[in-house]
Amino acid sequence: MSSPSPADTSRTARSLAAALIGDPFYRTVTVACGDDETARLAMLEAYFALALVEGGQTGRVDLAGDVCNEAGAGAAIWTTGTPAALRQAAYAQREAALRTLLGEQGFAHFTAIVGNMEHALAPHGLQDAWYLSIAGIAPAAQGQGLGASVLAPGLAAVDAAGAACFLETYNERSLPFYGRLGFVVAGRYAEAVTGCDYWLMVRPAAGNAHAA
Repeated sequence: MSSPSPADTSRTARSLAAALIGDPFYRTVTVACGDDETARLAMLEAYFALALVEGGQTGRVDLAGDVCNEAGAGAAIWTTGTPAALRQAAYAQREAALRTLLGEQGFAHFTAIVGNMEHALAPHGLQDAWYLSIAGIAPAAQGQGLGASVLAPGLAAVDAAGAACFLETYNERSLPFYGRLGFVVAGRYAEAVTGCDYWLMVRPAAGNAHAA
């Protein structure tokens, strides 16, 4: 879908912040908040608002609807086969905003973690694959099947494009969920800045289910 409306972006950013506030990556990049969880939630809401805008520019953003069919209970943000120059321009724009949002130490953590993860990813030959960069459902809306439903349109588009896709997750409990959607674990890595392990999961291109 195209970029969400401003109202949907705001609601979705709040949902993603609530869903992912405990993730080691997001806790580490919001180090400026210290123990103030209200401040961390607000910072993450701004972080995800930027990510939603970038997603609309460089790939696709699919929104989850709640039981009232209101968009914004969560989202899946994909980087697709968009031309590299457009992706780089959109990323640079978000990076400049993050430098201000996260503060010096938080932005340094962000840059270092992204660099570490890109280094681990390089040998896997996924430069043409789609990337599920962010996925989350607001805690109050979980347990309704929204996680699978918000990923379904993107996965259908991946298959229609004949592309592979991948994701990275710090949440070991999510591995079976993604496994049911066709992702397989391609590696487990210790990330130095967060001090936590994360998993790389790859979903082979349709018709290439036995690919490594």
